[in-house]
Amino acid sequence: MSATLSKLRTSWVGRALLAYAVSALALVVLGLAAPGSAIFFPLVSLWCNLALFGLVLVVLRLADVKFDLFHWAVIIGFWAAALLYFYWAETRRSFVYIWDYVNYINKQYNAEAAFLQGPAVGFHFILDSLAEDYTNFNTLFLEFPFCLTDRTGDSFAICQVFSIVPMLLLLLAGLVVKVGQMLQVKNRFWYFLIGLSWTFTYPWLRMSAVLSQPDWFGLIFAFSILLLTLDFRFEKLDLPRFGLLFLATAAIILSRRWYLYFVVGYYFAYAVLVLVSSARIAKVGRKQEALLQVRNLILFGLMSMVAMVILLWPLVSHILGYDYADHYSYYNGGGMVTETYLQCARMGLMNLVLMGMGLWFCFKRRKMPALPCLAGLEILLSMVLFTRVQTTGSQHMLLFLPGWFLLFLIGAAALAEGMNRRRNLKIGFWLFTIAFATSVRCSPLTTVALPDFLIGRTLLSASPQESARDFAAIDDLVYDRKDLPQIKAIASWIDTHCADGEIAYMIPHDTLYCPDHFKNCLLPQTPINGKLAFGFSVPGTHYFPMQFFEAKYVLTADPFPLTHVNDPENEMSHKLNDMFLAVRDEYFALEETFDMGNGTTFTIWRRTVAPSRAEVEYYLSAFTEEDAKYPEMFSQVAENWLAARGL
Repeated sequence: MSATLSKLRTSWVGRALLAYAVSALALVVLGLAAPGSAIFFPLVSLWCNLALFGLVLVVLRLADVKFDLFHWAVIIGFWAAALLYFYWAETRRSFVYIWDYVNYINKQYNAEAAFLQGPAVGFHFILDSLAEDYTNFNTLFLEFPFCLTDRTGDSFAICQVFSIVPMLLLLLAGLVVKVGQMLQVKNRFWYFLIGLSWTFTYPWLRMSAVLSQPDWFGLIFAFSILLLTLDFRFEKLDLPRFGLLFLATAAIILSRRWYLYFVVGYYFAYAVLVLVSSARIAKVGRKQEALLQVRNLILFGLMSMVAMVILLWPLVSHILGYDYADHYSYYNGGGMVTETYLQCARMGLMNLVLMGMGLWFCFKRRKMPALPCLAGLEILLSMVLFTRVQTTGSQHMLLFLPGWFLLFLIGAAALAEGMNRRRNLKIGFWLFTIAFATSVRCSPLTTVALPDFLIGRTLLSASPQESARDFAAIDDLVYDRKDLPQIKAIASWIDTHCADGEIAYMIPHDTLYCPDHFKNCLLPQTPINGKLAFGFSVPGTHYFPMQFFEAKYVLTADPFPLTHVNDPENEMSHKLNDMFLAVRDEYFALEETFDMGNGTTFTIWRRTVAPSRAEVEYYLSAFTEEDAKYPEMFSQVAENWLAARGL
């Protein structure tokens, strides 16, 4: 412990701590003196980012990672490339943010509104979300520099280059150096260049971030955990390291709930690694050291679990009391077999080849078998745990990336160490892989990493399967919307024809068209946010839509959009639309139509007959299977609504 403290006992640490303390005191004074100040929340966010940046530097120092001029030049160059990439990706398309892709943006708007009411209201907004699946923890770090922009969805995505990428890139570079140290890589120049570029350009690292879903914020804490543990075997009670591990573990869970699967998988695999290490040193007569490692591991684990439960009890109790596997069953596309296929497909052939080279490198030279075993066990356990709930989407790949990146880096070491043999071929392989990875389209419908030109042109013209061509065509429509003027026109119509207190209901709830497209087409303005009801589509997640019966207008589309990949024919919005069309003329009159310019026509119907029990029961009869499984979301909701209206 004294050795660890000596690393931290430097002049810059003292000055930094003093600066953080003084600035925190200044924020307290500002909050008391001007509780509704518009600059308070941005300054709090700036302070949080600087504090986190300081902790990142401490993690790197404790991990014995030092960057020289070459490292810093590569890191700064990659950050500049990320800025150019995000600006290019966001400004070349016309994308409307929906569902999870607007969720964080709305949270940011809500956090801003809460802090404008005062610091107490703002921090209550942050803490009050600890029992939710999406906590408001991330807003503390994303507000600055978002507050300096036009606050649109695109600017929210680009701002991640300033609020997330610097710390993420530093830790990823540190991880590259740390793995190189453990593998005793001699060709450090090529290893660092190949390792950092291969991991940082991996498409699934940035996929959700480009869509304004900054879940990769949690990787800051995941990489911190790796750096603090990879070569640490609990030989001593290292309190600073333990404190940072605890903070990183709590923070990664708060950043996104499903990172918990990484936490459980990694710590279990790491505990196995420590126990194996203890057994090996016990065999050579160092039993006292082995027992000390095991004791420290158990002591740290028990203390951390107790502290974590106390600190995050609202979140823990919610997880224990909610059956995610049942309510998320719609997203479970096939269990371990399907998940294994998806993982391999998302890796791509070139990355699989790289990892194969790394495994052969470790086997041939008998170097550090612990690293591939640790990574493989973590990935396997996380997959087993996650697939008990659902199959992964693109954003969920982030929880597996720490393990995959360890395997990537072992492959990078193998490539770098053999660079003198077939040098041009290996450099060409590396450059082609990076070019391919950076050109991947980051779309909500991306399931396999393909470059934009393949999706937009080759696949459309050459695919022998009609379903693939249709999927690519829909992907084009969603990724770069040509119907934005029509979407804005419908939103304007709703705003004009629905007075305060009146609502419209839109039946389509799909990637191609859903209420969010119309509510969020003018961000940061949301004039119809209270005039257009939320949609209804996913069993176990969406409640029976009583606002359909309260709406002044009902909107539907022809042909009805069906682009979900799970089970489109059984989506609840499809059933609701069929029921609506069958009795439409009894309750509604045609009001307006809109040609979307892509083969879809939206029709607006005005309710002419007040809703009755018979009408509610008619629609409810289409969902007997869902009602039997989730009565609290269907018949109970309907009965409460009817009772409140004397029906």
